[in-house]
Amino acid sequence: MKISPAIALFPFFIFPALAVGQPAQPVKVLRDLEPLQPHILSKDELQQLLPGAAIRRINEKGNTHAWTNDTDGSFVVSSDNRSTTGRNATARGKWHLSDDGRYCILIDWNRADNEEWCRLIIKTSDGYYTTKSDRMGTEKVYKLDIVAK
Repeated sequence: MKISPAIALFPFFIFPALAVGQPAQPVKVLRDLEPLQPHILSKDELQQLLPGAAIRRINEKGNTHAWTNDTDGSFVVSSDNRSTTGRNATARGKWHLSDDGRYCILIDWNRADNEEWCRLIIKTSDGYYTTKSDRMGTEKVYKLDIVAK
């Protein structure tokens, strides 16, 4: 199924900075969030926040990814691919919440390996972050922009 250019570019209208590009995220760890009043969101809180939400992230390579969580558990992600070809790309994905309250995604990248992960979402005074675990202060965290529906 082809994705229309208007749909593929939709995230760039929600997050205008996508059109300009951003550098790769500086690596942060869980303890860096302590001054930002971190709160790990519960499954109930995530069920209120994530359906219909617009999501944006910059991965470790500096690629900007943006998508909107459809209520049926699917999404179409757009990537600027700035670390490789520099040409925008789209891919289909699925999302769900695990029993223990993690945000899980699976992206079927057409020309790259699939991406699959489940992470806790932490709300701070500086926005949202994801992490694999909250047990060690040295665990990496990743900025995730979430605009609720």
